[in-house]
Amino acid sequence: MLNQIYYKSKIYLLFKTKSFTKSKYAFPFIFFICFIEAIIFPFPQEIFMIPMMASEKAKIFRIAFISLCGSVIGGIFAYFIGMFMFESLGNYILDLYNLKNTFDKFTSEISNHGFIYVFIGGFTPMPFKVITLSSGFIGINFFIFILACIISRFARFFIIGFI
Repeated sequence: MLNQIYYKSKIYLLFKTKSFTKSKYAFPFIFFICFIEAIIFPFPQEIFMIPMMASEKAKIFRIAFISLCGSVIGGIFAYFIGMFMFESLGNYILDLYNLKNTFDKFTSEISNHGFIYVFIGGFTPMPFKVITLSSGFIGINFFIFILACIISRFARFFIIGFI
């Protein structure tokens, strides 16, 4: 009895996901989810991407590409949030706790390895929003940031699509 209920609910969910993936709202939805995940959304976008990819195999790489675009644009937006919030709040906090020298050492270290920092954050299950916001906060080179975001998110989303 429970197996039948589970099986029917699984088929129903697959049918609903497939019909949503075929709708005109699917691509704007996944773009928005990936955009907002790079800034503040608490859940990884894969919980939406994978069911959509599984239900509509012909659109797997289109979903991955739209996810890539949303995630990178959201990352850029978060980078600038981190950059501008630092000017207004970050210096005050560093001065308050006397952390200016420690922060300068950390910043120079990350600046030397900024690409790897962003790449690892974009490829692993680590919350991407932490990487994007902190990259702007500590001033990682913007073009290195974008390049690392594109490569890492491309690899992550297209590997998921391939699997």
